[in-house]
Order: sequence, then C-alpha cells, then structure tokens
Amino acid sequence: MSDDAGDISRAELAEYCRTQAAILAGHLDQRSAELSDLLAEIEQDTADARASLTGGPERPDASAEATVADIEAKQEQAQAKQAELDEYRTLAEGYTDLAEQLAGGSGDLETVLEFEIDTDAPTYFDTETTILGAATGEDGDG
Repeated sequence: MSDDAGDISRAELAEYCRTQAAILAGHLDQRSAELSDLLAEIEQDTADARASLTGGPERPDASAEATVADIEAKQEQAQAKQAELDEYRTLAEGYTDLAEQLAGGSGDLETVLEFEIDTDAPTYFDTETTILGAATGEDGDG
C-alpha cells in the first residue's frame, strides 16, 4: 500500500462504511417499493385472468394465453428484483459488519479495498464513489 493513499483513520473508514450501508438501504427501500408494485400488478392480473376464465368460454382464447404469458414474464421480473434486493441487502450488511470491525480497532484501508473488490461494490452505486472506485478511477453505474 503506498503512502499516497493518505492517512485515513479507522474511525473515518468506519463512518465511510456506515454511509455506504445507509446509501444501500436507500436503494433497498426504492427497489422494495418497485417490487411491491410489481407484485400488486401480478396479483391484479391474476385476479383479472381468473375472473375472465370463470365467466368466459370453456376454452381459453388467445387473449387469455397472452395474459398468462404476461403474468409469467412479470413473475420472472419479480424474481430478478428479489435476487437484486438480496444482493443489495448482503452488501449493506457487509458494510455494516466492516464498520463495526473498523470501529472495534481492526482492519484498515486495505481491508475496505479488499471487501469492495470481493463484492464488486462500485457496481451497486449510482453516482456515489466508493474507495475502490476512487482508487481505480471507475465509479459505479449501478
């Protein structure tokens, strides 16, 4: 580790990690709301499809098949959003754990960099800069 990285204290690194966790929590809130909206759409589409099938012909028509396909596509989107939420949650928990470790007197800048490399942290942030992003010149676009 070179001396040009500056003298960043463990307390400053811990605060940085808490800030990153808070930013991720904001992303989680936003994405959770999007997932809730999508699940509500799926529920409504399913209810509409059931209603049309119970009151309609014995054989489903093309529009009913299209509705089923649309519901299935939305279910796949919901699963992808849930997986993304899980990734964000895991990263936020990792930053929180790292902040506690740093506040407890262990770890350093290299520990934070290794964490961000291992988790590919910069990709989870929109415009915010990670320490890894600053060190490599690559910010998140997430």
